[in-house]
Amino acid sequence: MKLKNALILLLTATIWGVAFVAQSVGMDYVSPFTFNGVRSIIGGLVLIPVILVLDRKRRQKERIIRHLVTEKH
Repeated sequence: MKLKNALILLLTATIWGVAFVAQSVGMDYVSPFTFNGVRSIIGGLVLIPVILVLDRKRRQKERIIRHLVTEKH
């Protein structure tokens, strides 16, 4: 578990660092409003599949629990 937490922390730090460099370079080419708009759209496009997968897992888990609770022995 500690290794998993360390890897997640490392991934977060890497994304944070790369995003800072990308933002610094990106600001040389586009306006701040355009940059933030594109960044928000990309973030939304990345989060939509994550939300769908997590919702599917949640619904599947609820179905299993409901089946176990209502199953007659």
